[in-house]
Amino acid sequence: MNVNEETRAAVVEAQWIDRRRTWADGLERLGPKVWRLGTIAVLEAAHAHPLLRQLYPYTSHCHVHFSSTTRFPYEVAVPFVIPLPDGRFRVVRRDPFGEVGEVATAGEAVDLVAAHAPPSLRLATTGLPMDA
Repeated sequence: MNVNEETRAAVVEAQWIDRRRTWADGLERLGPKVWRLGTIAVLEAAHAHPLLRQLYPYTSHCHVHFSSTTRFPYEVAVPFVIPLPDGRFRVVRRDPFGEVGEVATAGEAVDLVAAHAPPSLRLATTGLPMDA
């Protein structure tokens, strides 16, 4: 791993730590809601997955997204996960928009996301998509 890759890896890992800490703090302050627990479960399962751990995680409306760049506008190469009120998880692709599947556990959702990753997926780049 060269210096640039080490820097990129550090930026990505810092974001994983921040997202997980932010959601854990919210859980502590606001209490356990199904969707909040689901978001935390997806973040934990995705961080444990070697392929998805290379990507830059971000959350919006409890949905967990994975970017191949570390700056907005994010470049999304894989589907995202929506925790559902019934405790299940929906995996959705962005372009073309559509449901990939609905599963019972965060681990299954993460596996489904990884199964739809392009073969060229690599460590997220720092900078904007056009800089990558």
